[in-house]
Amino acid sequence: MKENADKNLGDISLADVIAKIKQLNPSEFDKMIIASDTGVSRCDYFYVNYRALSAHRDSLKLTFPVFGSITDNFLEFEGGDAKHGELSKFPSERIIDTLSSKHKIEASTDGASLPSDFNFPIDVDANGPNPTQDLYFIADRTYKEQCDECSGNKIITCLDNECSGRHIWDCVECAAKGQVTCNKCAGNGRLDCGDCSGSKWIRCSSCGGDGKVMDKLDTLSAVSSKSRSTRVVKKDCKKCSGKGRKPCNNCNGGKVTCKKCKGNGKVTCSNCDGHKQITCTECYGDKDRYGMIDCPQCLAQGEMGYISFVKTTLNNHQGDKLFDNGSPLSGISELEILNHAVKDAPKIRTLVNINDNTQVSRDQHVEKYAEQFQSDFSLSLDTFDKILEEELAYQVIPCVTVSYTHMLTNQEHEISVLNFFDGAELKFHHSAEEVKKDVKDATKKVGRFFGKMLKTKKFKSKEDRKKEIRLMIYLAKADGVIEEDEKKFLASSINSIDEFTSTEKSEFFDLMNTPQLPALTKADVTFSSEEKLNEVIGMLSNLAASDGNIEQAEQDLINQIKSL
Repeated sequence: MKENADKNLGDISLADVIAKIKQLNPSEFDKMIIASDTGVSRCDYFYVNYRALSAHRDSLKLTFPVFGSITDNFLEFEGGDAKHGELSKFPSERIIDTLSSKHKIEASTDGASLPSDFNFPIDVDANGPNPTQDLYFIADRTYKEQCDECSGNKIITCLDNECSGRHIWDCVECAAKGQVTCNKCAGNGRLDCGDCSGSKWIRCSSCGGDGKVMDKLDTLSAVSSKSRSTRVVKKDCKKCSGKGRKPCNNCNGGKVTCKKCKGNGKVTCSNCDGHKQITCTECYGDKDRYGMIDCPQCLAQGEMGYISFVKTTLNNHQGDKLFDNGSPLSGISELEILNHAVKDAPKIRTLVNINDNTQVSRDQHVEKYAEQFQSDFSLSLDTFDKILEEELAYQVIPCVTVSYTHMLTNQEHEISVLNFFDGAELKFHHSAEEVKKDVKDATKKVGRFFGKMLKTKKFKSKEDRKKEIRLMIYLAKADGVIEEDEKKFLASSINSIDEFTSTEKSEFFDLMNTPQLPALTKADVTFSSEEKLNEVIGMLSNLAASDGNIEQAEQDLINQIKSL
């Protein structure tokens, strides 16, 4: 692991970067111009896969009545420092199990704990720390004593405020009479009638309290004795004799007998149920324990027991993380770096810290990252939570970024090499040959249309320029190798292709990228004038000679152009 890290941390020069790009993507490299003074931005990423084993210790306390079922067990814990020393292993955990399962008593945090309570060894076997660690009790805080609540008597005076140890007492509510005044009739035994509200009268239902009723009266016509007429008149109500009311038949003088007390004015006392005395349901009534209850603290055992102890728990901690040693490179995501990480690499043990055996063998490359994990998990070499074992695997992933100029567009871009030495990957930050529809394309196309129709000087010049660039691409690719000097000459000659439409730009890129160039035709080498043709041939000759030597394939192409 360290050997591989040393290799991946080795120097990376600009020449190394250029060679790597050429190796990984020779076709793209042919269009890239990387200046000799280009700076190399570098970041070495560390992928660390970490695991640790730690020990956590809790200082706990059991407080419990000394039940008969645990008496024998507790004898094993008694005796203090003189018998057990400061710390001692649990003779048996049966007492904890019994208190929990049978009496629902669990341990709580020991507020009197001291740092020295943790000074006992980690329990180990041939394979290292035991998954289940022994419990240790603190001898001087493990004892039994007489219950201070009942002074060992097992019972105390009844805690009920009313009882206060009396067990039986006169009922205060009824003054020991067994009866209390009826609260419905206030002891009168009679209530106002609900029908007449105590008035003795009720409204006549026949006339509705008006005293009058409507009646029809037949009369003889004044004109003819044979004809009769009917009219409606009001008459006194016969039921109430025109008074509108009548005597209430449901009461006597406006009063009725109270149903709750049945006219007695008294009801049975609900507090004592008429018994005149109250008997406490909480305390004993026998001669020896009159007015007493079982001690709630010792549960009538007379003694309380205390066991202070320390519980050790082993915990596993795992994690993996990518660290950047230096300034991270812009434009590269963490995920892209992690794609080069070997996540299942075997781990090596870098730390053992068990009892008197402490060994740390982290190498200098990963030490600070291991300490970072240790801090993240809140682990310590000296105090709890204490790290016991540590193992890890790490990998250095060197990455570099350089800028380059595209040979055809003369625009600057960035390219990165990820994991430079092992399984290197190229990352183009932007597509140098991405052709977007230009808003000026329509204008350019219209201009070319009319220029072609009218054979304008501007049109001829642009056509000449287009053919010139095409022939330079042909010459650059003629011998199968585009030298750096040829790239620079071509780039300076072309300068820019912004004047062309997106379609025309795409044609240039396609020519540059195609492995087999189409055969030249007479139209490809026909220019607006003989003078321009000679100028282009001269430029092509200079391009061929830019690397110091005109190759035969280059000369043959120039001759072919002349012949066409």
